[in-house]
This record gives sequence, C-alpha cells and structure tokens, in this order.
Amino acid sequence: MPIDPLNVGNILKVEHVEVKLKRPNVDFVRGLAKVNTVFDFLPANAMDSSELVEPFRENVPTNREDIVDWMHDASADQAIIEAYENEYNKHSEVRGASGDGYIPGVYVAGLRCRGHYNKSYYATRRGYAEVETPAGSFKIPYRGKATFAKNNVLAWGAFPFAYGVQILVTLLRWLKPAETPIKDRVRFASSHGRTAPNFVVVATRVPTPLCTMRIGITSDKSQKIQIKGRGLEGSYHNVLFEDSFEVDEGEQEVIYNVFGFPVVPKFTLELQPQDHCKTVLDYLDTIP
Repeated sequence: MPIDPLNVGNILKVEHVEVKLKRPNVDFVRGLAKVNTVFDFLPANAMDSSELVEPFRENVPTNREDIVDWMHDASADQAIIEAYENEYNKHSEVRGASGDGYIPGVYVAGLRCRGHYNKSYYATRRGYAEVETPAGSFKIPYRGKATFAKNNVLAWGAFPFAYGVQILVTLLRWLKPAETPIKDRVRFASSHGRTAPNFVVVATRVPTPLCTMRIGITSDKSQKIQIKGRGLEGSYHNVLFEDSFEVDEGEQEVIYNVFGFPVVPKFTLELQPQDHCKTVLDYLDTIP
C-alpha cells in the first residue's frame, strides 16, 4: 500500500553516512550545456551570471537609451537559465526568466513579479520584491533570494540589483521535478552569486524500509549544502526532514541512509548549496 507523503513526518528518518572525495579536480565542462548558444562571444562554460556581464558590456555596450545596464545583467542571467533548462529538462521540466521586475515585469510559468508603477525605488525602499504564484505570493529580499514551496508550486527567485526605477529579478519554477535515477549532470543555477536549489523526487525501485541515497556533487570550493525532504506535488510545503553535509573542492559522493515504516515513500529532495559556490549535481541514485 502506498504511503501518504503528508503523514510520514514521524516515520521517515535519514542518516548521513559519509562523504567520499572521488577526485580533487573540478570539471564544469563534461556533460554540461554551453551558455553561448545565442551569443557566441560569451565564455561557453560559465557557471554564474556574473561571469557573463563584462562580455555583454564589451560586445553590446550601453548607449543610455536603447541599451541600459540592467539588460546586461538580465541577459547574463538568461544565458545561465537556458543552460540550466537544457540540463534539467533532460529529466523533467523547469522554466525560468530574468528581467526588469518593475516594467514590463517578469513572468514565467505562472510566476509574476508584481510591479508597482509610478513609485520609483519602491522595491528597494520596502526591502523586497513580491512574486505572485498560483499558490500564493512570496517575497524576495533586496540583494537576496527566496525559495517558495507550497501545495503544487516549487519556485525560486533572486533580486540582486536595483537601478533607480528598474529592478533585476530572476525566477525559476519546477513544473515537474526530476525523479531518480539522475544520471546526467545538472548545474545549480546561479544569479550573480545567489545559488538556486535543485529538486529531485526520490523513489526506490522496490518497496523497502531502508534505502541508500548516493549523491554526486562537484564544487569549486569547500561549502556546506543544506537538504530537505519534502512531500510530493500538492504537499511541497510539508517538510519531512532537514540535514546538511560539507563537501570539499572537487568531485565527491555523499551517502545517506533513509529509513521508513513500513516502507520508504517517494519524497521530494531539495538540495541547496551555499551562495558564491559553483556546484553541479553529478548524479543521484538509490539502492535499491
């Protein structure tokens, strides 16, 4: 009999077993999408949008009329988003967009940054941008980021910069989280140093009270990665467990044991790296 993920909070437990360094080298090329498919002057293997701003400024310079500063920053974010979509959508479906959250606003997959017209500097004065979703609204702090998980909506947003009236807002929505096994590499999208999470539905191959999760991670530096076990679609807001693990520079494998009674149910795993860290999910699998 399947287990209702809404009611497993007291019968689902995780145990962090170990982190094994597989190799110290950092590879942000193998199996990852290139970011220069539209603008060939961009570095092909950039991981964060901050790496792309200067090439945009040099090749598409600001003229203070048709082309202005926020367009460079948003275009850099959009290039990273498109690469991330190409990687993640091999497994399932995520959509994203970046632009001026003031006017015309940013809209993608049912998410909309709410504009406040004729009120210059409004978002910076109040300290946040507001995003509407089909399951309610959430706030992104100025110069920060926010994750929204409620009912059937998994979303994330960043609000790194403001330019007088214009504000830069980047939005992601996971329309259908990928499901184990994940065998192709997927980056963690990063907007000017603000790193987005990844979401994966963890499912065992056969009913079992114990499964082992194998998580492959590549990082450009030592960092702590936060994880949360969430419910499935319709109950993403239900947090079943939380934990964290530390990784070093290079490629490593992280091992967790997951215990459930009578069996381990399907659940949605959220992985959140630290900001200003370049990170790739190399694989995610379960035994059995």
